[in-house]
Amino acid sequence: MSERKNKIIVPLDFHEQSLIALEQTRGIARFMKAEIIILYIIESTDIISSMFRNGEQEKKIQEAVKKRLEELAASTSEQYGLPVSVKIEKGKVYEQILKVADDVNARFIIMGKNDVDEGFGRFIGSNTSHVIAKSNCPVITIKGKEHNLGVRNIVLPLDLTKKTREKVFNAVSLGLHFNSAIWMVSVLTGGISMTRSRIYAKMKRAKAMIEENGVPCNIKLFKKSDIPDYEVIIKYSLDIDADLIMVMTHQESDWRDHYIGTFAHEIINRSEIPVMTMIPSDPKKGKKIVKTFVDPFGIFGKNSK
Repeated sequence: MSERKNKIIVPLDFHEQSLIALEQTRGIARFMKAEIIILYIIESTDIISSMFRNGEQEKKIQEAVKKRLEELAASTSEQYGLPVSVKIEKGKVYEQILKVADDVNARFIIMGKNDVDEGFGRFIGSNTSHVIAKSNCPVITIKGKEHNLGVRNIVLPLDLTKKTREKVFNAVSLGLHFNSAIWMVSVLTGGISMTRSRIYAKMKRAKAMIEENGVPCNIKLFKKSDIPDYEVIIKYSLDIDADLIMVMTHQESDWRDHYIGTFAHEIINRSEIPVMTMIPSDPKKGKKIVKTFVDPFGIFGKNSK
């Protein structure tokens, strides 16, 4: 694995949403002084498809794709003053995205999520789902078509799981790097009063820690209602003009096996605001792994030296 430098992977398939994702990446890349790597995957063809395409035809297609990608990279680099490179790989889409991200030790993968109104298109595509569940770096999915270029307001949904501390550290790292405000939000699970609830006490402690680290923080706790929690969070995010919602995958008994929980799944599917998804750190690997996931910009490591 290469020495960590700021690199952002942007898988591109030339559909509108992937081009929007590339456009949105420049805001984060500017802040991070990062290199953007445009990644195009040539999917492995099956036997039937190969019967109608010879080697020469495939070579011409690849050359045309490479030329278009290089033109796009050059124009993006010239227009925004950012280093932009191109990689073309062949194989299963999600496998190649994950492989390249690991090979370059990427800080982020930023993916466009196509919005289809009917059928299975309403749900996370299998490639996106695999990447989110298995990526060793945070994944940002872009669904909407209009976004702010900065990360001024970060929405952090909290619950009573043990991963709250990890979520908060991630948010602090982002907040410090992007000069953002953090908006913690949760929904009560029962009829208990807000001030007597455990989640309210946890949010107050987290708020104090965040503000001690120099990041502005607000907390909002909603009463339980017939409205699904994810709808409450998305509406709140729109109301405060959020730029990013942070969620985390769940962890099964084997630390390498993660899945997208129902709440995160709905947020990713339905939010027009970009969603950052992170996997939990490995509890068996200690601080080395925790630093990779909990401190995506290496801020705390730098401060501790």
